[in-house]
Amino acid sequence: MIVADEGLNANFIWELRDSGYEIEWIGEIGKGMDDYSVIEYVQEKSGVLITEDKDFGEWVFSHHISGLTIIFLRYEKADFPVILNFLKVALKEIENAHENEFITINRNKIRKRKI
Repeated sequence: MIVADEGLNANFIWELRDSGYEIEWIGEIGKGMDDYSVIEYVQEKSGVLITEDKDFGEWVFSHHISGLTIIFLRYEKADFPVILNFLKVALKEIENAHENEFITINRNKIRKRKI
């Protein structure tokens, strides 16, 4: 299950849905949900969270949250097509992975850290 954080640029959601991905968007199902509740929701679904909110990195690394994979997007507006392509690559790789990761995507690379 893929879950998009409420603050994620909606263009990513539309593009991924158009590409056949099933995505639950917090903005549609739980508007105003706090970060910890989002984490619990994604953990219950054994899912992947896509976000632009760096606070989720703090939850994972400072508060030792596990049981989910987080994809953190760092980009400038002009980088959208590059980030979208990297995001699709990361999602394909996750389909076959059996480990939870914190994945950071920027215009130059995809970086993965096991959590």
